[in-house]
Amino acid sequence: MAGLFEINQIGKREDLLDLLTRVDEKATPFMSLVNKGATPRNTYIEWPVDIYDAPSLGGTVDGSDVSSYENHAANRALLSSYLQTFRRTAQVSRLAQEVSDVAGVSDEIAEAIAKKGVELLRDMEATCLSDQEHQADDGSDPYLLRGLGVWIRDTANIAAQTSHQVPAAYRPAAGQYITTATASLTETSIQSLLQTIWSSTGMMGDYKLLCDATLRRAFTDFTRTIATAGYSSRNFDFAGDAKKVSNSTTIFEGDFGTVEVIADNFIGYNAAGTSQTAGRGYLLDMDKIDLRINKNPAVEKFEDRGGGERFLIEARAALQVRNPIGLAQFNP
Repeated sequence: MAGLFEINQIGKREDLLDLLTRVDEKATPFMSLVNKGATPRNTYIEWPVDIYDAPSLGGTVDGSDVSSYENHAANRALLSSYLQTFRRTAQVSRLAQEVSDVAGVSDEIAEAIAKKGVELLRDMEATCLSDQEHQADDGSDPYLLRGLGVWIRDTANIAAQTSHQVPAAYRPAAGQYITTATASLTETSIQSLLQTIWSSTGMMGDYKLLCDATLRRAFTDFTRTIATAGYSSRNFDFAGDAKKVSNSTTIFEGDFGTVEVIADNFIGYNAAGTSQTAGRGYLLDMDKIDLRINKNPAVEKFEDRGGGERFLIEARAALQVRNPIGLAQFNP
């Protein structure tokens, strides 16, 4: 008679490790850095901006009377956007929650809430850093906020703002909307960008550059070689017995400001949210940007009619760019 072989055994137990591994540690730095502004009291929000007149030269004739007066509020304008609702949903059946013994998961409802909460935060990060244009709810289409990819536009590219365009006096200058291929960027390019912002605003700021991996690598390459004519490759010394070579640029100090380079996985989505633009980056003065939250992410459970727990996680927020004239965009 034939003996018992492993391939013919009946009733073998499944060797399933009681551990759920999710290899995804993508952070949301913009959501961590952005100011939390005043709570919106309407779905349509507005805020005023102003600018000084250009300097006036000349003098005043002795003894002359005042015959005309200036309107100090002549340059005021309003910027605006809409409040967007973000939502993630889930359902867990009674058997899935109360009977099934799932490896690495002790409570399916708690797991669903935790996972969907992270996904909601990423939705908000990606939306704020996207090319989404704001829109009003018309009964079919929802309220949408305007992403930074549309807020930071010079006059030549202002057509992306299809409603409530930023007035010309408050738009970034042409040199603040960079379309140069990422591989062609040099230190001189960044110095010129910072100089352009300074010429427009007088700001020698402490900037945050949120960027994708391609643009992040470009800044590190600045420390190795400079392609600009008249410059030579740089040499760096390191301790040969240390068994370590460090080559990373996190802080770029220029003549007109300091830039902290921060990589972001969720930057540069198109308006449909289906693709990302390589080389995208936003040079931001975080003091000029607010995320105005009407509702922090919250869990709302619905009536269980027999099919199990149903719930949503919802948040509402609007992105307020106080004055885009001091910001810049890399959009190759």
